[in-house]
Amino acid sequence: MKPTASNQESTLRVMFGGDVMLGRIVNQAILRYGPDYPLGPVAQLMRSPDLTIVNLECAITSSTAIWPGAPKAFYFGAPPQAIDALTGAGIDMVSLANNHTLDFGVHSLRETLHHLRRHGIRYAGAGVDSAAASEPAIMDCGGIKFGMAAFCNHQADFAAQADRPGIAYLDFDDEFAAVAVLRRALEALRHAAVDWPILSLHWGPNMVFRPSIKFRRLAHAAINMGWKILFGHSAHVFQGIEIYRGCPIIYAAGDLVDDYYVDPEFRNDHQLLFEMELTRSALRRIFLHPVFIEDCRTQPANKEQSEYIVRWMTVICSEMGTRVQQDGEKIWIEGAA
Repeated sequence: MKPTASNQESTLRVMFGGDVMLGRIVNQAILRYGPDYPLGPVAQLMRSPDLTIVNLECAITSSTAIWPGAPKAFYFGAPPQAIDALTGAGIDMVSLANNHTLDFGVHSLRETLHHLRRHGIRYAGAGVDSAAASEPAIMDCGGIKFGMAAFCNHQADFAAQADRPGIAYLDFDDEFAAVAVLRRALEALRHAAVDWPILSLHWGPNMVFRPSIKFRRLAHAAINMGWKILFGHSAHVFQGIEIYRGCPIIYAAGDLVDDYYVDPEFRNDHQLLFEMELTRSALRRIFLHPVFIEDCRTQPANKEQSEYIVRWMTVICSEMGTRVQQDGEKIWIEGAA
């Protein structure tokens, strides 16, 4: 069992990982080597916090019937035993609001939800209808309550409807309407007396190291209305972290595991896990854990890999006024004073 906080001033830890893609060649590796293969080398690290959250960017399904809409370049589906890759790594909560959750159709979404529920993994961002897709995932950690709502601005035809399963789709081109949706989602978490409302957003283009001006504006609007953590993903590379009004904004968490082509410029095999140290009311610091993806498997980065990750993260964080500090293998960002 994970450690939990016991009173208002107790410190607890929440870990965020980026996109977890267990399909295609990762699927084959799971079938050949077992479900611990993709995340096994970092499983102990991921199990240690009080709460561990990732974006699950695939269906967990036995279905082979692809989405009947317009053809896509890639379809990501993991075998049913892939659920053990998540539980083995201590993953407690996942975002399903992304453009691959329904790659193998509505049935695959229902099957994914079944596997997650059966193994006690909370989820947000997809459901059997639009109301269910908008429902937050909530978890109590020793009396401190976390809640996450999740939205995606990719693939409108995956959007849940009143009478159809799908994802919580949100069009950021209409900023006024998007902000209104985020405000309603926050009110649901306030009604549930959540201490740390988390906004998960699968947004923006691939292979971009810096968020757009619009996304920074939307992120600030979310924090201004009361969201306490913004957990962004989709870019396949990590972006800089901003501490805005004492709240952490992870614009893009990068990938946690995949089988993707490694771009020599973006070096998307060099990634991070983000571990926040929190009290009920404040962010104390964010620890950065460099990781490296190779052969569909994620492991702690070696010295050379870690040096590149920290060097680049320092640059893109400094552009947002955020200082990355290092003492030996310990790498962190301080919360606001």
